[in-house]
Amino acid sequence: MLNDKVSRILVIRAGQLGDTVCASSIIEPLRHRYGESVTIDWVAKAGIGRVFSRDPRIHKVFELSSRRAPLFFNQGKRAVVLESWRKAYDLIVNLELASIFNIMVRLTKSTHKIGMPYRLFEEPPQTHAVENLHLIYKSFLDAQSLALAEPKLIGSPASEVRARYALAGRFIVLVPSNSHHHLPPEKNYRNWPVDHWRKLIADLSRQQRQVVIVGGKNELGFFEYLKPYPDNVLDLVGKTDFPDLIAVLAAADAVVSTDTGPAHMAGAVNTPVFMLIGPTNAKRTAPYKTPHNEVRILSANLACSPCYHTERFKLCPKNQCMYDILPEQVVNDIESILG
Repeated sequence: MLNDKVSRILVIRAGQLGDTVCASSIIEPLRHRYGESVTIDWVAKAGIGRVFSRDPRIHKVFELSSRRAPLFFNQGKRAVVLESWRKAYDLIVNLELASIFNIMVRLTKSTHKIGMPYRLFEEPPQTHAVENLHLIYKSFLDAQSLALAEPKLIGSPASEVRARYALAGRFIVLVPSNSHHHLPPEKNYRNWPVDHWRKLIADLSRQQRQVVIVGGKNELGFFEYLKPYPDNVLDLVGKTDFPDLIAVLAAADAVVSTDTGPAHMAGAVNTPVFMLIGPTNAKRTAPYKTPHNEVRILSANLACSPCYHTERFKLCPKNQCMYDILPEQVVNDIESILG
């Protein structure tokens, strides 16, 4: 157990959006253990680090355009090392398990260093990503601090976002796309069928809640498959930055999503999440369930699921596990929670 004389911390987790949201579970434990005035810097993947741009708990984000490029050719990694030479850290928490950050960690000045390259924490394959991170946290945090280890995000002020996007008093957010958006719908096996999304949008738009559709600018092509939208739909695809998206998700009555980063964001702001999942393992990749949020997994529960990263996945002619989740099932599940 480290002593209390820690005022400057560097956290390293430069993964995808969902990985980063899961890793945000370290922030509140660090603040509880070392005080709310502790300085926390973060090493993130380029673009993903902007999820913390309105978060007062994070002092500085180092964004890496490349995770794998060695330090000599990697401006982001060199910036981390140089920052520590100007003023050393008291603690480095390396949440990355790959060796690609080992040299950077070795050269970065800090009194204490947790994780690689000094200790490898094995990840049980059937355990949720956040619980796997707890294995690292337990190596230096007390039980009271560890109890706070839940994903949490802070975005733009709610009133600011409601006014900017003309959000209704009550609305549901849909997240139809995912990181495989560049594939045609019939090849994106994590995707819910386009016709199912169209049916769900039509059904929800007839209710008393506004339907808000979100996605990234680089996903605009995918959303053409879903158009035209009914009148009660607000299209925010490509229009929100991360802080605004966090606030939109936090203000929503519910979020419907496939296995993708914004689903984790919704869970981290305690908005009910209805996650459509087939080939991936919900035990590991679903939004982290806490006493403060509601995470509903909608699955066809086929015998072949989950199959992601297996030979079955490579040989699958059609993602029947997603086709068999029906829009009526989603609407019924939403109504059971929201009324």
